[in-house]
Amino acid sequence: MDLTFKQQHAERMQDKKAQVQAAMARAQVERGIVVLLTGHGKGKTTSAFGMLYRALGHGLRAGVVQFITGTHASGEVTFLQQQGLLGQGARAQVDYHAMATGCSWQRSDWDADLPAANQAWQAAQRMLADPSLRLVVLDELTFMLQYGYLALPQLLQALERRPAGQSVVITGRSAPAPLLALADTVSEIADTRHAFQSGVKAQAGVDF
Repeated sequence: MDLTFKQQHAERMQDKKAQVQAAMARAQVERGIVVLLTGHGKGKTTSAFGMLYRALGHGLRAGVVQFITGTHASGEVTFLQQQGLLGQGARAQVDYHAMATGCSWQRSDWDADLPAANQAWQAAQRMLADPSLRLVVLDELTFMLQYGYLALPQLLQALERRPAGQSVVITGRSAPAPLLALADTVSEIADTRHAFQSGVKAQAGVDF
């Protein structure tokens, strides 16, 4: 490796450092944000729970509502149960509610699922009004909008009225344009390739 390359590398790193420092100097606003994880690719819920574990690592209380989920606990939820962190209400480190009516593609009775959907949204509203919850995860929430269990204006209003220091992570496919516009951070996860398409069975610890 010649000296010219090393000098160029050092200059590039100095430029990068200056750019990052300038961006950090401009970012002085302190408030909660809305993070939207959408798209058809794998990893939206996994990313949301990663943020949840990060919040817990800083000693913060958090809330989780899982919409349109299966009846069996995922590895992420099981771990929280094993650590004694999961519960409901003010005493729980992680205030948790699951709709748990089964995966959306396994059911077709809209009327039968409506009461559970309403209960899940009521739990979400309670969490979005609780200033002690610094992070709230609304997992697979976009399905509530797509299936008509929740009206978009209700969601937007609840997000806009939440405590100033509370951040919210929303996951789900096909997020509507008004939600995209409201979110502070949006990541769209593409379905480039998935092992399931090649006939590989879903695996505990990897897929759930």
